Amino acid sequence: MSDVIPPVPGVPPAAPNPLEARAVEKSYTLGDGRPLHILRGVNLTVHHGEAVAVVGQSGSGKSTLLHILGGLDRPSAGEIVLSGERVAGQGSEGLARIRNRAVGFVFQFHHLLREFTALENAAMPALVAGVAGTEARDRAEVLLRATGLGSRLDHKPWQLSGGEQQRVAVARALVNDPPLLLADEPSGNLDPETSEGLHDLLFRIREERGLSLVLVTHNRELARRANRILSLRDGVLEDGHDLEPPGDPDEV
Repeated sequence: MSDVIPPVPGVPPAAPNPLEARAVEKSYTLGDGRPLHILRGVNLTVHHGEAVAVVGQSGSGKSTLLHILGGLDRPSAGEIVLSGERVAGQGSEGLARIRNRAVGFVFQFHHLLREFTALENAAMPALVAGVAGTEARDRAEVLLRATGLGSRLDHKPWQLSGGEQQRVAVARALVNDPPLLLADEPSGNLDPETSEGLHDLLFRIREERGLSLVLVTHNRELARRANRILSLRDGVLEDGHDLEPPGDPDEV
């Protein structure tokens, strides 16, 4: 499969890439003073409309990498640029503004607010961004209906199945129409059949909305649906040569 991503409708040719990671390092200091290196010189450019899968052993730092890419954690060194805005030097308010505009997150656990309905949970990031209540709810409803939850708008999380809760989380991640979606083991807590439905949803919405997608996964079949597969080994991000995406159907 070619790594060349066709232009996304509605995206100006000169628009900045949704994500640039440059020489990113992450390390911690152990109790005895020795450094523990999690990420070593990670470089990553994600283009408009591109899907990138990151694979690796448990404990290899994949989730740490995703949190840094999305501005949820700060690197020890290096630079993250989201839709042309540098994360470095931003205060908490500035960083929250960039995240809310430029990135949507889907985690392994949905993190829905138990006391709010599916519609209210999905609308929350738009309300935080200052969108009027009616518009925020309208956006959320459109997305929930697109995920197949049109009859569950007023249900609380505890009234929904695991797969339905994760679909609410997808709608919530997209309510501000970010150019980039980050997914950390999005189906890791679901059964195989429900997982496949969620995977289909993610890639359908990505195509329909021209999204860029970076996903961390242990699921080899899900990884193969991406345009590009990268492997995190010993803190270094490299081509996943052992897990290439499938070739074109016409290839012999």
